[in-house]
Amino acid sequence: MLPVRLTRRAAAAAATVLAVTLGAGALTVPAAASDAATAADTAAAAGTQEAVTRLALNYVVDEAGTAGFFDSLWFNEGVRAWTSYKDGRSYSLSRYTKSVSVVGGNQFVDDVTDTVVDMATGARYQLPDGNTLAIGIAGPYVFTALATASGPTLWAHTAEGSRQVTGLPAGAKDLSVRPGTAVYGVVAFTGADGERHQGLVDLAAGKVTEDYVVPASASSFTFSDTRVAWAERDAATGTARAVLVDRKTAGRKTVDLGRMPRTAEVQLMGDWLLDGLPLREGRDLTPGYGLRARNLADGSAPVKLLDHFQTMTRDTGGGVLASGGRLGKGEGVHRIERGADGRPAVTLVASNGSPTETAQLREYPIPDLLDLDQRRYTWLWWSVNHWDTKATVRLRHVRTGKTYDWTSNGYRGGRSMDGNISDYSDGFSMGPSSEWRGTFGTENELGSVHTGAAYNGDYTWEFTAEPLSGLGPALKRSGTFTLVRSPKQHDFDDNGSPDVLARDASGVLRSDTSVRRSPWSESEVPETTIGGGWQIYDRIETVGDVAGSVHADVIARDAAGVLWLYQGDGNGGFARRVQVGGGWQTYERITGGSDFTGDGRPDVVAVDKAGDLWLYKATGSATKPFDTRKKVSSGWGGYDQLTATGNIAGAAHGDLVTRDADGVTWMFLGKGDGTFTAPTRLREGFGRYSKFLGAGDYDADGRNDLLAVEAATGRTYLFRGTGGRTTPFERARIATSLFSSGSYDLFG
Repeated sequence: MLPVRLTRRAAAAAATVLAVTLGAGALTVPAAASDAATAADTAAAAGTQEAVTRLALNYVVDEAGTAGFFDSLWFNEGVRAWTSYKDGRSYSLSRYTKSVSVVGGNQFVDDVTDTVVDMATGARYQLPDGNTLAIGIAGPYVFTALATASGPTLWAHTAEGSRQVTGLPAGAKDLSVRPGTAVYGVVAFTGADGERHQGLVDLAAGKVTEDYVVPASASSFTFSDTRVAWAERDAATGTARAVLVDRKTAGRKTVDLGRMPRTAEVQLMGDWLLDGLPLREGRDLTPGYGLRARNLADGSAPVKLLDHFQTMTRDTGGGVLASGGRLGKGEGVHRIERGADGRPAVTLVASNGSPTETAQLREYPIPDLLDLDQRRYTWLWWSVNHWDTKATVRLRHVRTGKTYDWTSNGYRGGRSMDGNISDYSDGFSMGPSSEWRGTFGTENELGSVHTGAAYNGDYTWEFTAEPLSGLGPALKRSGTFTLVRSPKQHDFDDNGSPDVLARDASGVLRSDTSVRRSPWSESEVPETTIGGGWQIYDRIETVGDVAGSVHADVIARDAAGVLWLYQGDGNGGFARRVQVGGGWQTYERITGGSDFTGDGRPDVVAVDKAGDLWLYKATGSATKPFDTRKKVSSGWGGYDQLTATGNIAGAAHGDLVTRDADGVTWMFLGKGDGTFTAPTRLREGFGRYSKFLGAGDYDADGRNDLLAVEAATGRTYLFRGTGGRTTPFERARIATSLFSSGSYDLFG
């Protein structure tokens, strides 16, 4: 933070402004304000530092006063503050009012109560009844427009009284007033000719003394003792120019400002013309333009003042206040005034503590260990000091090289203000941010493309903040983290998302490499080819980790009734097959992947041709993955579908869903000891489906679901789990993108 510095010249000019009067209706200069100016002058003369002025990031100067200046949040002018030269602090105007209509000098108007508040002295007064439409402040006066039968009239007010301003052309309307110098204010209006006018108000005389027709597209009307000026732009050529008019002779000339994508801003300071293109937020960013000064007397080359700026306004001391920054010298509000050599000099008078170069304000690190079971997403958030930033993030899986890339071309950010605070705190945060939900792919303002759920394991991350203004080098940060999730019973590629196997007519086995879907959306992703030769099996089942490999395993039965185990390798494939045993041709239906015995391992159940249900408890051994079978119960022959769904009704153990010959579905709740409760009738109308799949939590909402393949179309539909005891699945079905051609045999 840098100290406030008032030169003798600036302080003397400040006192002069306070002394301006409106004749008989003059404003008496408050003693406190005079003392403040004197104290500042004395401190400057002694070479001391009176106070340090702090400015919140992204606040820019609006209007300058003798005792301080009004500033506002760059992207929201309704959030305003007053920064005091006396104590070096900034005060939120929300402490005083909920709505501010106009600001200028040291004063603002409370739009709710029509009260004028002087921030330098604390003095207040009420605008007169019937004349409360405040349209601006210039010098010590608040201006209002009073509607009459012949059109609006212009009035100037102080605490001591009011008077009508004369000299306004007949038929003028749409009035507004803004500060100028100690002698003149600026009035803008639409004339009877329909043109836009800018005029000068002699504050002492209370009279409009000069009137200029200015194009409606022109910007930043300004004046000096000898000239008025404004900026224009030729849309056809993209060329900007300043128009200069001699106040005595009305002689006119132009100054070429070069090609610009929009209209420049200009200010006059004696024989110097200040011009530049203010930096704007969002997509309206223009690199390569700053604030520069041109000597109108000798026509010498422009002098760079600021590398970028957002706003500028005339300083009451005869100079200019501008919000912006210089590379290597900091960011904030600068005073620009003529030095001893007559050339413009730049002084930082209020710092926001930020460099002009892109810098990191605060670190929001990605955790070293990221568990997406505990939290289904993590914030990618970096706090930097500028909006005009192209932010890119890349997360890269070390083993496979697959990435997630996020890009933002300029972003919004800013500090929210509490209406009760008296100054800005350091509790500021802003930055590009995104929710990462554990997927590979790309994401930007145009949308997102998912290419699969992210694998567990080690990752690197890289963050780059590139200034779109072209100011300074890109900011780069990098690090590492490890992504973990608990093993899932139907996850073959270690990405935390359930997968479904499908075999085509030639015997090639594929896997849906499903992304982690939200409850309301699903993204199509490429299928993964596992390999050929699987046509030799008449039954394939996903059974979870039954052999101790951590990853999901598969069992397959060949035509001779021999059962084979394929251990998952966590990369979407399987190890070499291991023979489990023979005699499995006796079973009509086999299902697994749920823990029926409560020991933490998934088990397998099978229904034989006699209708008996048998339990194969998993051992965790690759050589002998199942204990000796155990008969559970009889009477299961009436069901043509048997599906292990995991816990679907709120208990801790795996459940079963079946379907009878009439197309009615039934639920058997697991007790945790290998047995099941009596069946609960669920729904009718499921005869249209050729196969049920218990693929686990398919939509990533924390509850297990049911997939069903429609026989007529080959489409797979999702019935979302509810966790409810009596209605474990929602009634409405949701179409999925799983192997939708109908030419596959699906296994779950």
